[in-house]
Amino acid sequence: MGLSPQITNLIIILGMMQVAKKIPFEDESVLNLCRAGYIASNLIILSIYLYIQSTINKKKDLTTLKYVEPAPMGSSEEGKLVTTTVQAYDLAQLKNLMRSQMMGVLMMGVMHLYFKYTNPLLIQSIIPLKGALEANLTKIHVWGQPASGDLKRPFKQPAGFMSALQSGPAQSDKKAVESAERAGRGGAKEEPGTPLQEAATTIPRRPPSPPTPEVTRRIEENRLRAKAIREQRDAELQASGIQQTDGSITTTTTPAGKKRPYGSISRAEVPDTNRDARTSPAKEGEDLLLVSRKFTKYVDYNFSAMTDTKGGFLSIEDDPWNKSMSAGVPGKIEGEQKPANMTAAEWERLQLIRRLQRNKSGPFEPGLSVLADEKTRKRCRECKTVEIDFVWEEVFGCAVCNACKQKFPEKYSLLTKTECKEDYLLTDPELKDPELLPHLSKPNPHKSHWHDMMLFLRYQVEEYAINQKWGSAEALDAEFEKREEDKKRRKEAKFKEKLLDLKRKTRTEAFRRNNAKGELSGSGQGPGKATRFGDAIGDRGKHIHEWGRTVENADGMTVKICLSCGSEVEVMEF
Repeated sequence: MGLSPQITNLIIILGMMQVAKKIPFEDESVLNLCRAGYIASNLIILSIYLYIQSTINKKKDLTTLKYVEPAPMGSSEEGKLVTTTVQAYDLAQLKNLMRSQMMGVLMMGVMHLYFKYTNPLLIQSIIPLKGALEANLTKIHVWGQPASGDLKRPFKQPAGFMSALQSGPAQSDKKAVESAERAGRGGAKEEPGTPLQEAATTIPRRPPSPPTPEVTRRIEENRLRAKAIREQRDAELQASGIQQTDGSITTTTTPAGKKRPYGSISRAEVPDTNRDARTSPAKEGEDLLLVSRKFTKYVDYNFSAMTDTKGGFLSIEDDPWNKSMSAGVPGKIEGEQKPANMTAAEWERLQLIRRLQRNKSGPFEPGLSVLADEKTRKRCRECKTVEIDFVWEEVFGCAVCNACKQKFPEKYSLLTKTECKEDYLLTDPELKDPELLPHLSKPNPHKSHWHDMMLFLRYQVEEYAINQKWGSAEALDAEFEKREEDKKRRKEAKFKEKLLDLKRKTRTEAFRRNNAKGELSGSGQGPGKATRFGDAIGDRGKHIHEWGRTVENADGMTVKICLSCGSEVEVMEF
């Protein structure tokens, strides 16, 4: 009698653990060799399983197999009858083997690549290969052993510790199968992609049970009731007749197998119970109800002027600063979405033309004519050249060339809205007034869907802030210093308030702890009894604490102890 597979696996694991101690896994070449052996072992296992799958499909054994599948462990349900074929059963068992092998490869990959374990490589190269060669399907389809004894389907569970935790073996004896069939538990277990339906034709089926007398009686009553209703309607139509356009009378009597005319099923008089507003005209003196006054603002919305912002449909009135809301509005910039009837090349060309128009460059740059009057010709305010930046001249009203902008950044550099508010103490209404301070709008470089940046010219901001609003640079500096001091004072006051609140909480907790201990002595309440707040200590009347040095107690906290009464409080040192 040979050893069981569990014992041989244990012997191999113990032996490989001793061998792994002598293998220098620190050497990269040795480690790569172990990795190659592990990969080769898994490839051999995969080839064995693929060969078994092809053999099963080639044999195509459609012999009916019935067995009772055990209920899950801990469940009060009874076993379920499974009716399948040998081919479907073998393919299901092979699928379970492949799944367990893939789980082992995944776990080994995590252990080796993430946790850097190298010893399991040697063991996992041998144990799974040994298990694949000893599997029941391998013995039947590779080694050619007969499917009898331990290899009889359904296969028995392998003996071991894990088998005790499972629900039990599948029962294929005749008594258990017949008991499950009488109880009506389970049935044919279909597997996708298996020829179970071909084998099911050979299984005898039970004839359907006849209906009960009660069911037969209800069916007959419903049939007679429906027949009476239909005959009553036919009699009414034949008695009244249907008036056609030519004045003739048409009844519902039609030849068998032909469709009835529309006039035979339509009515000249609409019944009062008809709730269709298309065929029920309003009675005299009754008009349609007016739309609610509160509902008119929703009905009167112009949806053609609204834009889908991917977060709701908005119009230019909801967000006047957003350029994407201006699509389709006269006088506004069109949206940035490509029209459906335009190609990508045409859309890029249109975008380039629009950019040149906004920047007044290229073919859209204003011409320089020698015939223009010298008084009306615009020149740079620094170098007197006629090649000025026309965008700046249009937005800021400042005629300056690009070279002078680079040469004098202290005058012609651009300031953001935040810099104007923090450095020159300007307000939002002042910055939004285009007549007071013109600004240049540019797309936000941080987020494309944010509002555009508002850029201001430095010398215009300084001229307004220093000369008009504050009067002088000294007054601006004094106001800045005053605001900084106020900000610092408010910050310190807030910090002191929080610190005072923390001190009050700390003292309250310290008093509660001392009061709970009840170890205060010298009071009129007697030793060992806790005193209350305001009680006199001893015969001296009002007590004034005489604190000693700050020390650390057993809990690691900094405390002070009164030299006369022994009261203890926590202290926070900064």
